[in-house]
Amino acid sequence: MMDNKIRQQGLTLLELAVVLLIMIALGGLALPYVAGTGQMAACQATDATMLAVKEAIVGGGGPGYYDDLLGQMPRNQPASTDYNLRYLFEKPAGWGVYKPSTAIGWRGPYLQGGESAPGGLDASFIDVFDASGNPAGKVHAAITSTAGFQVPDAWHRPIVLQIPYYDPDGTGTEYSAGYYPDQARLVSAGPNGIITTPIDDGDADPRGDDRVLLLKIPDPGGNTPCDKM
Repeated sequence: MMDNKIRQQGLTLLELAVVLLIMIALGGLALPYVAGTGQMAACQATDATMLAVKEAIVGGGGPGYYDDLLGQMPRNQPASTDYNLRYLFEKPAGWGVYKPSTAIGWRGPYLQGGESAPGGLDASFIDVFDASGNPAGKVHAAITSTAGFQVPDAWHRPIVLQIPYYDPDGTGTEYSAGYYPDQARLVSAGPNGIITTPIDDGDADPRGDDRVLLLKIPDPGGNTPCDKM
């Protein structure tokens, strides 16, 4: 009986080099797709988070603290007032727990969790954390608990509340220049980490790659579609 010997032949160095070059080329083609799908997922996750924050503020899918309970939007007031954004996380001093029989009281926490404020934020966040230079009534603030936890977007930067302060007819008179809470919106700085959306424009335009969600009125449009990020 003859033994059948199976000869195993390995790849030559040249063949191995060709295979590696093909794999590298295919990997290079895949990278833009993988990066693109990652940005799209981050964009969609940010939009979902902003929608949850919107419902916490104005109601909709559930009770909203400011528009629904207090009857007006938060403003740039001292922390002792009922309009401070931290009351989305924690009960104001002196407030009772909500009673369905009277429809009075705090129904929170409206938001939970969050992250500590990251370092290295772009200069466009300065107005968010330092309101000292803002005109009276202007609101450009992070949504922050007493412990310093904030609501982050998918890029781990704070989602910001903007309530415009501007002069729509350019006259500078007290009858036109002022605070426009009906145009309040949530803003994420998007993948580039720079807040482009101007607080002095009612339509939140231009937005760049920001994610913007208006709280009270229909959005005129302007967000880049997530699949184009």
